[in-house]
Amino acid sequence: MILLLDLGNTRLKWVQAHARRDWRDLVEVEAAEHTTWHQSFYALPCPQRVLACSVGQQHIRDFLDRAVLDVWGLKIEWLTVTREALGIENRYRVLTQQGPDRWASVLGARSLFPDEALVIANAGTALTVEAVTADGVYLGGSIQPGYRLMKQSLFQGTARLPLADGHVHDYPTSTEDAIESGCISALSGSIEAMFKRLTGRAEEPRLVLTGGDAERLSAFITTPHKRVENLVLHGLAALAFSTQPLRTEPDA
Repeated sequence: MILLLDLGNTRLKWVQAHARRDWRDLVEVEAAEHTTWHQSFYALPCPQRVLACSVGQQHIRDFLDRAVLDVWGLKIEWLTVTREALGIENRYRVLTQQGPDRWASVLGARSLFPDEALVIANAGTALTVEAVTADGVYLGGSIQPGYRLMKQSLFQGTARLPLADGHVHDYPTSTEDAIESGCISALSGSIEAMFKRLTGRAEEPRLVLTGGDAERLSAFITTPHKRVENLVLHGLAALAFSTQPLRTEPDA
């Protein structure tokens, strides 16, 4: 069994993987509240390896490093972004600037939909939208604040705009509805714009939607799309059970 960890900005997920698509006991917790989940983590059976992706807080990553070493005598293999993996060429200009979660999501989507052009939208704390050609070239992608960050920034950066729930309308007539409509339009529009750009390259892409706010955005995206959960874990699993050596971060 290989233990896969996805440490995001707010959530931690782990899963016991016995094969690339044979997962068991997926767990998702609030990452910062490790005093409430550490016992269940310690109770996991001893894995052969631990593969992980992190964009989360360093102290939680440090806690996981210590826990895995203390309990099982293993070192976590933290994913780093590479110029090539699983047949995908990475065109990102400075690899160290690209979040490993973005790279893992690209690898995960490609493993699920091989030989297809892909637009991969991950709607979490931030919205990232990635483009991959059918012949396996990762062209790059965009980053913007996610749904909650957009609403929070309007609330914190202005004197009179509320942090309140609203509804999406074509022509909003209340401030709450205006904010909701603006945020949803910006997010869904960014996804559709990337799809249009990749289609303009004579590709026929599949749109893949993932992340905590995927369900919220899905109803407002007119392009046909496939919702897939846990693309980061899919990417880690694809790497874990491939014959290609996994490049991870060097020991501190």
